[in-house]
Amino acid sequence: MNQLRIVVMEEGPLQAQDHDATLRQLGLIDPRTGLPHRDLLLDRIGQAVAGVSRGGAAFALMCIGISAPAPRAAGTARGEPAEALRDEFAHQLLAMSRHTDSFAISGPDEFLALIPGNPSVGGLMAMGQKIAAGFAGRLQVHVGVALCPRHASDTAQLLQQASAALEQARAMQVITALHEPRGQAAAARTDAAADEEQPAPGFMPVMDLREGRLLRLQIITGPGSGASDFAPTSVGAAMRADRGQQMRRLLGTVSRALEAACAWRRQGLPVKLSLPLPGRLLDESTLAPALLGLLEHHRWPASDLTIEARSAAIMQRGAEVIEALTSAGMPLSIDDEGDGMALHLALAAPAAVAELKFDAGALGLLRDEAQRTAVVRSVVALAQGWKARVVVSGVDDLGLRAWLTELGCDAAQGYACGHELPAEQVPAWFALSRRIETESGAAQPRSASGSRVGLGQTGGPTTGRARPH
Repeated sequence: MNQLRIVVMEEGPLQAQDHDATLRQLGLIDPRTGLPHRDLLLDRIGQAVAGVSRGGAAFALMCIGISAPAPRAAGTARGEPAEALRDEFAHQLLAMSRHTDSFAISGPDEFLALIPGNPSVGGLMAMGQKIAAGFAGRLQVHVGVALCPRHASDTAQLLQQASAALEQARAMQVITALHEPRGQAAAARTDAAADEEQPAPGFMPVMDLREGRLLRLQIITGPGSGASDFAPTSVGAAMRADRGQQMRRLLGTVSRALEAACAWRRQGLPVKLSLPLPGRLLDESTLAPALLGLLEHHRWPASDLTIEARSAAIMQRGAEVIEALTSAGMPLSIDDEGDGMALHLALAAPAAVAELKFDAGALGLLRDEAQRTAVVRSVVALAQGWKARVVVSGVDDLGLRAWLTELGCDAAQGYACGHELPAEQVPAWFALSRRIETESGAAQPRSASGSRVGLGQTGGPTTGRARPH
């Protein structure tokens, strides 16, 4: 019914049945899709801008572009008329919208959407994913987002910024891109540094202490690019340039890691991954869409890539990026790294927490074993309340690993669990791991709690790579 389409454009309720006909005669509604044309939405945007200036709620302007699918998926859309697909897409936009959202046609293959109610960045990212999901393989969907008043408080500027963000999304090959006011969007393009040598990723085993099996592989992106890489918010030009280079290196390395992991899965290896997010990049608005774009490109499930972020970085400035990534389905691991803030952050977390992670080295600061035991048990109790795992890093001692298992920790990483592996050695590591597990079988020792003191307790298959400092 066209009534729904007009209701979202008007401040008040519909008055007469012939309102649609009047707007059609004025050329304000597209006769094929029933969506209003651009001019009608511009008036609505002007009203929303005026409302913000009077203290009203913030809103988002989305510029949505559609195009033919990529060549690898072109066969799935063969024979579908472009106009029919556009009309179907327009109807889908209306079907999934709230009654307060407003949509309009902006061009032959572009639409505008006004999303009121102070929407979150994570919610907008999820909305973009949902819009695209209905046409996977049939249409390429890209979304540019500008926020009022965060980015601008003028209709013309918002339109320009949303359009620029759409072009950014297309260039980065991601679904949704948030307007980057500092003009650093190019830093997030995965191909921007094609002429630069990207570091080869390493993979650190994270072992399930209860089953003695691999939980996942942590992507090692190189020195200075892990969750512990935290810089203060105030940075100069040299630091900003360094951040841009770090972003390019991070995305390039993650792309190579996902490519390798996809190959392992084709070989039948049940691999999951985790990625430590550099603290200094957690306020980069392009980080979340760029990572989601990589997942889409490699067809890697978001639920199989855990993001690890240092508690200090999240507390200071990383909430929006974390929200966007967790809204897309990525599990969150809060890494304390000895700061002592993970517990406080978990009590007011910006997103659902899948893991609490701490460094075993921090326990050495306590005077006796009773204190260390009390701390670990308190972390385990908190995690159980959150239905989250407890992961311990820096577990380099077999006795420490067994002790943590007895206290109820779920997983661990360190040299008592396995050394860092280059990509080419992961399949051999899996093969050796499975053989050791099969041979040990029922004879494998168990802890007093019944957990297997399993594979990796002897250090696991190692590579001889230098131990990082």
